[in-house]
Amino acid sequence: MEGDEQSGNSPDGRDWIAEATEKLKKYKFELKERSGDVVGYSRSDSRSDGFHDLSCLPEDSFVALESQLQSTIVPLREYFGFSSPSVGYFELPVRRISTISRSFAFDPILKGLPVEVPGECVHLNGSPMPCVEPPQESRRSPVRSVGKIHVVDPKGVGCLEVSWASPCGVLWGISNGRNSDFRYGSTPVRSFLSLKIALADPGDVATFEERCIDLANSFLYELSVRNGISLEPMRFAEYARPARFRRGPMRDSVRFPETRIKPEVAELFSFALGARANPSLSFLSYYQILEYFFPYAVRREAMRKVRKEISDPRFSKSEDSAILKILSAAEAVTNASESKQIATLIADSVRLDVLVDFFSGDAWGGHFGNSGPISSVGSINLKNASKPLPVQVAERVYKIRNRIVHAKDDPKYADVKVLLPKSKEAYALGPDIELLKVLAEEVVVDAQT
Repeated sequence: MEGDEQSGNSPDGRDWIAEATEKLKKYKFELKERSGDVVGYSRSDSRSDGFHDLSCLPEDSFVALESQLQSTIVPLREYFGFSSPSVGYFELPVRRISTISRSFAFDPILKGLPVEVPGECVHLNGSPMPCVEPPQESRRSPVRSVGKIHVVDPKGVGCLEVSWASPCGVLWGISNGRNSDFRYGSTPVRSFLSLKIALADPGDVATFEERCIDLANSFLYELSVRNGISLEPMRFAEYARPARFRRGPMRDSVRFPETRIKPEVAELFSFALGARANPSLSFLSYYQILEYFFPYAVRREAMRKVRKEISDPRFSKSEDSAILKILSAAEAVTNASESKQIATLIADSVRLDVLVDFFSGDAWGGHFGNSGPISSVGSINLKNASKPLPVQVAERVYKIRNRIVHAKDDPKYADVKVLLPKSKEAYALGPDIELLKVLAEEVVVDAQT
């Protein structure tokens, strides 16, 4: 019996794969490939990462898959993964945070972590949570064989586990296969880690996901602080296909440099280009280039106003009122707020035709419009007769900057909603980052004159 079930069929002819495939249709899954003992599904509304297009399962996982599909599957809203509120189950794919690379594999130290098990748990006594383990030969080394972290709430609320993803966890996780795997006869089973939560009392179905997300965040925080192991959940926004941006005109030759650029500015520019995986950080790096030139713009504006006063044929250095006008002009500029400084810089250093060209056409879709993906930052309207384009740009850039750097738990900052680095909005910042890049290039050009 066990051997037959492992192949996907029971002695009475029951076809586990066919039954699961039929149930998966209501979730918009379609069986696309089958080779050897691996089955590949595609999903019409899947969140593609731009590299993979199939979710692949080994045949021996379909008994567990059929069991999971007995209850209604609810995809998570902002993360890969799913929940089954009716049975109190939640699963969230996670990956190890690494400064070198992102890995879906266990850090070997996890196998040796002591785990508190203050009470009985059915998942530790004969009914383990389902896992799709990749075959040993597909792992890079024997040390990557995986145990589990399984902890139980002493108050009987439920339990929590980190282990290989379940069959449904694979299907509702990041795609783990390619059509080419089947075409060329290579069908490896790739899996990833999942954080699984089982609650004795699911409570309100409408808030079940939120409750589990809170619990998951708390666990991942403690795992990092107490145990030195850092894992992060996998979000849709980070794996969405990147927007295609306009490229500047290609030059036909490489020249000996004529641009004079400070080492600090060069480093910030280079860092911003390399930080695209972290959009918020890339945005702030370009913004720092603008900040670097604030004093330059402010001094130039102050000198311009002072020169205007002393060039007035009615100016008299013997009159206090005339001297006060000079002092007032200089003071107004040198004590300017940061919002005023960036507005001054953009107005004086960025060519208007460059801004108009950037926003013309439909390259950005509705990104800079009223219904764009970045909220509470103001839109850009080329036809706005009451507010010049440089002012609109300065206000938008400054508001985005504030949303990134302000994370104050204070009611008076309630209107400045923080823009978190892993949020959907953060990964939609691409066009605004391109705008900052243009502004940075313009102020560097202006500094040459």
